Amino acid sequence: MQILVPNSVPFSLEGLPLEVVKFDPRADDLSAFNSEALVWWGIPPRILETLLQMPKLQWLQTLTAGVDHVLRLQPRAEITICNGRGLHDAPTAELAVSLLLSATRRLHHFRDAQRKNLWDKTAYNQALTSQTMLTLEGAKVLIVGMGSIGSEIAKRLAPFGCHIEGIARKSGTREGYKVHALEQMDAVLANFDAIILVLPDTPETHGFISSQRLTTMKRGAWLVNVGRGSAIIETDLIAALESGQLGGAALDVTQTEPLPETSPLWQLENLILTPHIAGGGPNFYQKAESLLRRNAEKFVAGTTLENMISRSKGY
Repeated sequence: MQILVPNSVPFSLEGLPLEVVKFDPRADDLSAFNSEALVWWGIPPRILETLLQMPKLQWLQTLTAGVDHVLRLQPRAEITICNGRGLHDAPTAELAVSLLLSATRRLHHFRDAQRKNLWDKTAYNQALTSQTMLTLEGAKVLIVGMGSIGSEIAKRLAPFGCHIEGIARKSGTREGYKVHALEQMDAVLANFDAIILVLPDTPETHGFISSQRLTTMKRGAWLVNVGRGSAIIETDLIAALESGQLGGAALDVTQTEPLPETSPLWQLENLILTPHIAGGGPNFYQKAESLLRRNAEKFVAGTTLENMISRSKGY
């Protein structure tokens, strides 16, 4: 039995109970491969689409948390798809907290002033005057997508003194935090100073944040997105930022990536942008190798694999 691994994966997996075949997706003749297992990491969609046609393929292991890029290619029903859930939780949570904290303390404005050699407290004073969020102490934060990453965000925000609640498919509690069902979101949205999106890319989440929900949000609230860019209708977001309905937004993801140079988002003073850098981190490959080893052993033994995704849910 073979596992096909792109050479962008920088570990050998020696001693695996499968024959490891490394390949260069830019150079190799893909028609020569017919492996039972495939690791997806950094392979262009057109290459992945070809490899999904391997007749023997039974198991696809992605090292990404999201699998929208895979499901769009409609892999055969008999192929088990496992994602990289857990591999990116800590760094993504760290970035979400960093973006919210930077927004709260208006660090983007002070960085701009620094580049102009200006000792300027205008952004701070305006926040005081408008009574918009200027500290995380006592701030009300809603995490939309209270899965493993959302729970890690909550853990990291709690020491700042935030009041944290979540949104998930079902109501209840996660890690001790109150969680509202998805259908309750519009009823509670206006209660929060900041909304953090950690949503996957599914048909349900496309355009999840539209003008209607932006208008429902508390005036002056901040919106942070470390999930998928498809969750926000960007024209509606731009209007809300320009009108002052939102205090601002911090985005690690956008509808089109890289963000086009012509996008109005670049020019908005109350917007913080990072170029889809939430995941990964220095411990990523160590954790990824551990997951691959565990799942390879289970695959050979014929037992249930870790991180199997639900095609109907999209994650």
